[in-house]
Amino acid sequence: MIQPNNIIISVGGMRTMLRWNRNFGALQTARFRAAQAYIDRECVKRMTPFVPVALPKYRNAGKLLRSVKIVSPGRIYFLTDHSRYAYYIRSNHKHGGNPQGQRLWFEPMKRQHKGAILRGAAAIAGGRAG
Repeated sequence: MIQPNNIIISVGGMRTMLRWNRNFGALQTARFRAAQAYIDRECVKRMTPFVPVALPKYRNAGKLLRSVKIVSPGRIYFLTDHSRYAYYIRSNHKHGGNPQGQRLWFEPMKRQHKGAILRGAAAIAGGRAG
């Protein structure tokens, strides 16, 4: 984060200086990074129940679920060959190894857990959710 400059304000013969804390930029950057890391971890954790999983008898059972990786802040990837297909396919995932599994699994996770994730991130960043 860029550190703001100190400012001198003059009004009607009175002068005052707004002086920023020298650590403001570094502190806020660290808070924002910690909040983003929290969001990424929580999304991965809370998406898990919605990710379709093959029945244990199949060779690929659990492969998609185990392939999740946070590649950079705000970017969560599922790295198996068929992950993109599994995310978008209109199919009945109810007969797999995960009864809550469904397509577009990030969306139901957001609907169900967005508030809790935002509150946690706001607490880390030093603010309020909403």
